[in-house]
Amino acid sequence: MKSNFFSKMAWRNIQSNRQLYYPYIASSVIAVAMFMVMASLLTNDFVRERSSTLPQLFGMGVFVIALFSLVFIFYANSFLMKRRKKELGLYSILGLEKKHVARVLGMETVLVGGFSLLAGVSIGILFGQLSFLFLNYLLQLPVAMEYSLSWGSAGMTAVLFAGIFFLTMIYNIAQITFANPIRLLKGAREGEKEPKSSPILMLIGLVSLGAGYAMSLTIEDPISAITQFFTAVLLVVIGTYLLFTAGSVIVLKALKKNKRFYYQPGPFISVSGMLYRMKQHAVGLANISILSVMVIIAVSTTVTLFVGTEETLENRFPEENNVTLFAPDEMTGEELKANAGELYGKISDRTADAGIQMKNQTGYRYVSLVGNLEGSQFKLREMGYGGEMPLMTLLIPLEDYNQAAGESLSLKENELLVRAAGIDYEPDSLTIGGNTFDVTELEEMPYFMDANVYLVDTLILIAPDSQTIDEIVAHYQQQSETINPYWKAELFWASDATEGETIAYADMIEDLSDNHGMEIGIEYESRDASRQVWYSINGGFLFLGIFLGGLFTIGAMLITYFKQVSEGYDDRERVQIMQKVGLDKETTRQATRSQIVWMFSMPILTAALHTAFAFPIIQKMLVLFGITSKGLLIACTVGVVLAFAFVYWVIYRITSKVYLNIVE
Repeated sequence: MKSNFFSKMAWRNIQSNRQLYYPYIASSVIAVAMFMVMASLLTNDFVRERSSTLPQLFGMGVFVIALFSLVFIFYANSFLMKRRKKELGLYSILGLEKKHVARVLGMETVLVGGFSLLAGVSIGILFGQLSFLFLNYLLQLPVAMEYSLSWGSAGMTAVLFAGIFFLTMIYNIAQITFANPIRLLKGAREGEKEPKSSPILMLIGLVSLGAGYAMSLTIEDPISAITQFFTAVLLVVIGTYLLFTAGSVIVLKALKKNKRFYYQPGPFISVSGMLYRMKQHAVGLANISILSVMVIIAVSTTVTLFVGTEETLENRFPEENNVTLFAPDEMTGEELKANAGELYGKISDRTADAGIQMKNQTGYRYVSLVGNLEGSQFKLREMGYGGEMPLMTLLIPLEDYNQAAGESLSLKENELLVRAAGIDYEPDSLTIGGNTFDVTELEEMPYFMDANVYLVDTLILIAPDSQTIDEIVAHYQQQSETINPYWKAELFWASDATEGETIAYADMIEDLSDNHGMEIGIEYESRDASRQVWYSINGGFLFLGIFLGGLFTIGAMLITYFKQVSEGYDDRERVQIMQKVGLDKETTRQATRSQIVWMFSMPILTAALHTAFAFPIIQKMLVLFGITSKGLLIACTVGVVLAFAFVYWVIYRITSKVYLNIVE
């Protein structure tokens, strides 16, 4: 046979089965477009400039969408093949060999896959550009965000989906090759048998889901949240798929065994209908659940970041004006104090000359060490050391603590005050810098110097004086050639500058910091001068959250629509049979509606549950961006859940009408 015969036959088959193929092609195009947009964000300069962690998170998103695309396209393809088995069986009976049928299927896959790739990439590029234009107009950020496209993202998309369509072709050909024509003729009805229970898969799903939840609930610090987030997401995705495919069957069979509940017209029709169709229902429901969670998390976290920008500024900058001093390695604490006093005098003079008055001045000196506690002994180590996260240890003179806290505590030469965060510290003594000290726990500290403001496990030690800290620093400088602890100082103050004067005042202090003529390093930051930058950064995150949320919502909507259409054709015959054997139309309609409600409720309830358990790990990650208010995250998350539930309800109303029209 000529090769063009198979291509013509493949094209005719697609046209003849357009009610099946068009939804399948539309879903494939959307999957390609979604992946294309996500892959393009990996190389987007705007994304790379927002945060160093964003490319890592988007890389995880690319993996999740790739996995979702693989599962969904196979799900849609299996429905397509099931509806066409009778047709393919007739080909064999009419004389076509299996290898000829295989060539036709291969050509159909090439046509569908090629069109889906071209259309999906084109739509992805167009959607990305239009979305960026629309959101730039909506948010009115100081710097416009540009949508960039690279050949790498297009190539990645082509390779992935060419592989997926190739696997579907192998799957389709295998079904024809290893099946006899009689079985193919009856294939359209093969799915109407009760699925088998799989307690092992359900157990694996529970363990996977529980492990993902446990990781989120037991995360101790923001750094661990970043490193473990991907693993937790992967475990939850696996658990979701397994529980929908295996767990739902077991639950429905348990309901079926409850005779008082099951043997009523409504539950009998809805439970039996869901049970016999759950093998196809489950994958679609799991896909919708995962996309719904991605919408909620993407939008709620970025809304929280934007709404909490002022909180970020307050946590990042204790006062309107903030100066950090860096001493050379050989400088002592008293010498740094003298330099800090000299700098403070210059700032005071320059401020007075500008007709502005300083207020709320405070500050402290400290030395930071990185290491671990082994019993009651502190062991110094390098930051790049592998294994568990190191312990950040800060040494602060008692004089500075008393001044900052407004207290008048006293210590003996061999005593330390201790404040710990992230660790349980119980010993009564501590060996550090070659000396052993008696320690007493400090109940509270000023918020700007407290251990809780740091992102890792932290131990703050209040020493009797700066000379004691000098001795500890000298001990470690002699002990290690690569680790050189040195003194730092923080200075904070506000002023009576008006709103219009703060930027000019910040520029003046910035100039003084750059041209101070002293042997110490100085870094100055102004809260007001940084406000526009932080709003721009967090506005960028909000833009990305809305963009991805819209993308995932479109995906969930189209999957839901395709699922309802495809399953409507399968349920139509069953409903018609029930009406022919005596059930009135109203009863079957109520039972069908009940089934639809359950099928729509499960994904949104599952998404809400996943979001609730993801809250701890998300909250820890937001600490990296200066958001410490749990109440703000809760309020934003609840608001997004309610908004998405409304959108989901609209999708339910539209697609359920389509389903009922097909069935009835």
